[in-house]
Amino acid sequence: MHPRSSLPRTRLLLAGLLAAGPLSLACSNNDFQVTSIEARLAASPTLTDFGAVPVGSVVDAQVELQAEDGAVQVLSVELAGEQSSAFTLVESVLPLVDEEAGGALTFRFAPTQAGFHWAEVVLLTDEQEDWSVHTLQLRGQAGEGSLRVSPLVVDFGPVPAGLSETATVTVENTGELDLSLAALQTTGDDAAAFGALGLPLSLSAGASAELTLTFTAADEQPARAQGTLDLGGLAAAEPLTLRANDCDTAASSLYDRDGDGVSWCADDCDDLEPAAHPGAAEICDGIDNDCDGVPDQGTSCFDDDGDGFSEDEGDCHDGDDQVGPAATEVMANGIDDDCDGVVDDGAVDGDHDGWAGTGGDCDDGDDDVHPGAVERENGVDDDCDGLIDEGTDSYDDDGDGYSEDAGDCDDTERGVRPGATETADWVDQDCDGAVDEGTTNADDDGDGFSERGGDCDDADPTRNPGEPETTGDGHDSDCDGRDD
Repeated sequence: MHPRSSLPRTRLLLAGLLAAGPLSLACSNNDFQVTSIEARLAASPTLTDFGAVPVGSVVDAQVELQAEDGAVQVLSVELAGEQSSAFTLVESVLPLVDEEAGGALTFRFAPTQAGFHWAEVVLLTDEQEDWSVHTLQLRGQAGEGSLRVSPLVVDFGPVPAGLSETATVTVENTGELDLSLAALQTTGDDAAAFGALGLPLSLSAGASAELTLTFTAADEQPARAQGTLDLGGLAAAEPLTLRANDCDTAASSLYDRDGDGVSWCADDCDDLEPAAHPGAAEICDGIDNDCDGVPDQGTSCFDDDGDGFSEDEGDCHDGDDQVGPAATEVMANGIDDDCDGVVDDGAVDGDHDGWAGTGGDCDDGDDDVHPGAVERENGVDDDCDGLIDEGTDSYDDDGDGYSEDAGDCDDTERGVRPGATETADWVDQDCDGAVDEGTTNADDDGDGFSERGGDCDDADPTRNPGEPETTGDGHDSDCDGRDD
């Protein structure tokens, strides 16, 4: 503390008057006594709480000073206590506080170590002896703020234009301070398309919670952004990589949601319907199974030749618009033009199967053999087309050397067969039941990320974009391009 340098002006005045002897003032025979008026100082608040702040940060707070009945000079300010080194007085010139303007002292909390910090502030003023010492309290909590977010790469998968999709990340407060997740700050060309629900979110030290992120698609073009959780300065959060409709980095599990082996990136027209994808067999179900834009074509309920009748409606040759229930029978052409079950009405049909020998029946003694019959795996040309057992599991329909019985999983495609080379096209070329294994599309180590999805070592499940970085192991665990 500094010694007092002066006395209040009212006290000095009274001292001079008393030295001169008794003082008496008279007016109309009335005696008056001179009374001393002492200026008084008030400080507010008397306890300043800086709250919880990270180690290494700087926080300022003011104590307001008011004077009554005159002006008060602050002569000295002393900070006392074992932890007082975390606090300092900002002003270099101590204020003269008067009734009109008031004054203030600014204290700074700049902790270098975690824990609770206290200090007592002693103000010495030029007030009279009994009032000249004022005490205030300062306190604050310092800690290490830390938030862990997993995964750090969030892919919303395919989202049609105008629709929204959600994904969740786990947020864990691994530090010593309670945190408040105020907002998700996003940057990048597509930043406005990404957001978060349920913020602000309070997270006490050691607690964890699920945070829901959102994406709204303006179109079906790739969307990418960086996201950072605003923690009010109490900790720095690692940035999130956000993306959607992004086939360049697609993880197969996200972009083939119906598990039919063909991803949205490979033009699956309905990735929530396993019966619909390019190359699928069209069936009579009202769905565009083969993704060619036309549902049910080639099935019995579709009028393939446009003559007004489907096979279910009696068209016995739905590839010829001159043949159908409304057509006129043309004699001796070997065709059942009117689909009444008799070819060339009046010709000889020895096995009564509706086809005469002159109408194309290649075995008029077997009623299971005739044009249009179902080809069976029996060594017989059942449908009289000159081929035996075509379309059955024992026949190599695509000519690649393998039938279905020999392991061909797509006997309409020569490039698909046992032993074929697997390529990154969402097709099981080698018929082993796994799609694109060994290519950049497949998640070979089963950690949820393919090489196209950012996995920098797809043979090691502990290295991927969602893996926390482990310090000191010499590996790039989170695949950000930096070791440790």
